[in-house]
Amino acid sequence: MIKTFTFKNFLSFRDEVKFSLERDSNDDSHNDSFFSIQDGELLKSAVIYGANASGKSNFSKAFVFFHNFIVTSYANALSNRIPTVPFLLNSKTENEPSFFEIELVTKDKKYIYGFEVSQSKVSIEWLHQYPQKKNLFDRIGNEINSNKRHFKEATAALEKQTRSNVLFLSLLAANNGSISNEVIEEIKKINVYPAENRDLILNYGFDNYSKHEAEMLSFLQEADFNIEEFQLEQKEVNKDEFANSFPPQMPRHLIDLATTGSSKFVQRKVSTVHTKYDDKGNAVEKVPFDFMAQESGGTKQMFGFAALFLNALKEGKTLFIDELDSSLHPVLCRFIVQTFNSKKKNPKNAQLIFTTHDSNLLDNEILRRDQIFFVEKDKYGASNLFSLSSLGERKDLSYRKRYFEGRYGALPYIKSNENQWE
Repeated sequence: MIKTFTFKNFLSFRDEVKFSLERDSNDDSHNDSFFSIQDGELLKSAVIYGANASGKSNFSKAFVFFHNFIVTSYANALSNRIPTVPFLLNSKTENEPSFFEIELVTKDKKYIYGFEVSQSKVSIEWLHQYPQKKNLFDRIGNEINSNKRHFKEATAALEKQTRSNVLFLSLLAANNGSISNEVIEEIKKINVYPAENRDLILNYGFDNYSKHEAEMLSFLQEADFNIEEFQLEQKEVNKDEFANSFPPQMPRHLIDLATTGSSKFVQRKVSTVHTKYDDKGNAVEKVPFDFMAQESGGTKQMFGFAALFLNALKEGKTLFIDELDSSLHPVLCRFIVQTFNSKKKNPKNAQLIFTTHDSNLLDNEILRRDQIFFVEKDKYGASNLFSLSSLGERKDLSYRKRYFEGRYGALPYIKSNENQWE
């Protein structure tokens, strides 16, 4: 579970940003929306608003980079370039490393792990453990100082093997370190879905349908999708059969691209079953619809979300979804948020973080002030993140109305031109 995530000098974020899921103790509303940990309470969900190009997607990309670099830095050790991008609109920061730090909470411990990194090397790295404070290791360049009493997996031999472009934590985990693997497994529970990779969510639904068949159908029916049954058939086919399954209007070069670099092809046929009625309202028969051709974008979206959400709720994972409201009605977005904020539906305290333009969620009947964040870009092109709670806003106000009045910022600035339409 995430307590805080802090980063600096990454993409459009020049200055340090601290994103916190700690509950504001001055707000006693929506008690189902947070849960207790050893030293406080954490929120189950958070929403991020902002104008287009304000930095919302870059915020999700910070999570993506942090997650992927930890998981893959050891495996990619032979590649010299580290895929971080500093803030490039400042002559100082473009030559400085990016900074990342996370506070993770497990059942009985809290870890603080972080690093500073450029495209060529890891300059600083650290891992600390609480509640009994233990500095497990600190690294400056290739010099590593580890706590041999409490962190025995950090041997002198492994310290010497650590390459400048590899995280020490990743190296330890690859060598079966118990604590390092515990930290990395917790980080792996943070699943980020950028807006441009929306197909990943639909594929996740297909891949996990057999595990959650009844629950996915129940989830969609509760969300008011008039689907009585899913029928999923899939079989392995050769490359030519797979290519022939694409729609005839699809350009050949895209089909060739989709079939390049793979030796195994799976052909899926998904149908949704609906009831057909006569003109007197009597059920006549069950009618199958081709899922990809006849169902709406919102239905496809929720099919993927259903599997994703059910897995997160079962295992207590953290989801970060960029543009949650894409193709979804505002009522469905509200349903999703209420599901994660529910004690009954979310007993493992899964966390949902998402960006959106759906202003209907700016409602004190749905969200607390500390669950609402804004991203705004200044005149120098630098993004900043802040919470509604940090503005000292009262909890009985109309957040939506005041947002569109410009009281919180994070709105597009439209340059009007009276002569434009003449």
